[in-house]
Amino acid sequence: MSARWAEGAGTRLGRRARVAWLLRVNRLLGEDITLKSLPAFAAAFRGGTYGREVSVSTVSRWETGRTSVPWAAVRRYEELLGLPRNLLTATARTVWRYLAPGPVLDTSPIASAARPLEDLLEQAVSGDVMAGDDWDQLTDGLCTRPDVVLMPTGTWYRLAERLVEEMVIADRLPWMLRFESLNRLLNHPRGGRTVIAVCGELAAGSARLTATEIICALDNCGHPDAADRVLSELASPSGPLAHRGAVMACFRKVNYRHFDQRQLKALVRALHDSSGAGPVGDQVDPLRRHLATVHPEHARALLGRGTNQAPVRPAVRPVDSRLPAAATLLAAAIRRVTSRIRAVEPDGVCDTSVPTALVTEALTCPVFDVRLYAAFLLAATPYRAELADAVAAELARPVTVRHEELAVPLLEALRILGDHRHRDLLQSLAVAPGVPHRVAYAAVRGLGHVAADHPAGDFLRDAVAHHHAAWLRGGDAVSAATLESLVYALGMASRDDLLAEIRAGTDVLPAARTAAARWLDIPGHRRASALL
Repeated sequence: MSARWAEGAGTRLGRRARVAWLLRVNRLLGEDITLKSLPAFAAAFRGGTYGREVSVSTVSRWETGRTSVPWAAVRRYEELLGLPRNLLTATARTVWRYLAPGPVLDTSPIASAARPLEDLLEQAVSGDVMAGDDWDQLTDGLCTRPDVVLMPTGTWYRLAERLVEEMVIADRLPWMLRFESLNRLLNHPRGGRTVIAVCGELAAGSARLTATEIICALDNCGHPDAADRVLSELASPSGPLAHRGAVMACFRKVNYRHFDQRQLKALVRALHDSSGAGPVGDQVDPLRRHLATVHPEHARALLGRGTNQAPVRPAVRPVDSRLPAAATLLAAAIRRVTSRIRAVEPDGVCDTSVPTALVTEALTCPVFDVRLYAAFLLAATPYRAELADAVAAELARPVTVRHEELAVPLLEALRILGDHRHRDLLQSLAVAPGVPHRVAYAAVRGLGHVAADHPAGDFLRDAVAHHHAAWLRGGDAVSAATLESLVYALGMASRDDLLAEIRAGTDVLPAARTAAARWLDIPGHRRASALL
């Protein structure tokens, strides 16, 4: 499926091949050199969450993608290799679900829950802290019992409301665990419809400034209510971020044939009327092209639009490799980034074609989610630190920063791959004079994800003042979006003092004030949970 969307990304890696590579590269580049030997690894495999012996040929088939690997075996890789719990399992399940040929209810848990389902349910609807692993076990338990009835009435709603609220303020692995838990609940036979309703309410109301991922999660849900909600946000969006989430959801919903003919025509009309302009309009044109490919009968309506309208500058998109100048810059950047792979594997123990393809996908695919999941895969491997440094080195080049079509995808990749060593670079790009507005916006978005709790002195206060002044001068959509993203960075940094100042400011962007108020209203146990 991703090959259809890659549009020049140059990869045809299926989901089985990606998971196989994830396991293989972590074993071969792990700290325990004895486990690089297949016989030694197979001999050590039984134990922990995996109670059966495995042969060398079984492990070989898993790592070459010839057979699917059981989730319990993925967990055993984590245990044997000394990796953080859920690093491989959450990443593998995320990729597996995203590239699936259709939405399914995952009824194959990783392992038996460490605690009874009833205890996990009680914890989730209480004021106790709920870690991402707790959500993973809870939703696994619910999905293995598709006919389960939750009492009292409203329990499904309370579960979904808390899960979504924690998800939109979580990051990296805690986010991934919650996002996958939400995807499982959305397809639950009994709870799914309520969970869809909760997503719609939160995206349109209290969580509208984090609505993109909430609405986008509906892409994997085949219930008619999910299709109706996505089309509603396209035709009459609650806000620009909800509209972006609806556009992103349509890539998979079109592939899964979730829309009937009436809905398909409504989708075509909505895309025809959308300019794709603004800082969050980057997915409109890729969706037009995708829909025209899948449904060529609508190609003229989708692609032959606007002949009598003034041209509108689109949002930043990944570099179009068909343009000579852009292609030259892009090819050089990818060569430099991927050359760092050799620093991780000096003995050439791994095939570099897969990480090279994933880097290319992460930097060039026009579909945001494809870029995101390629970066997630790379981040769950020993390549992460070297690739992050290489991406940061590209962003330190003045020529890169001047070309926003190149700088923005690099910043999006750094948001997933980067760590505290790259915080200063993001801070500099967020406020430096002469940085294009969209590049500064992408850098600000990274502040909420890359070492968000890193001590920053007065930087965040100065950044708010800088972008508030820019908004007062221009009042443009990019400046407004940048201010809203700064509020997210303040929340992730637990800067309640600055959030309170923004909430009280009479001349502050109203959307920023609303976002700050929402952060301050989130109960403490949920904010603490989202970190875990």
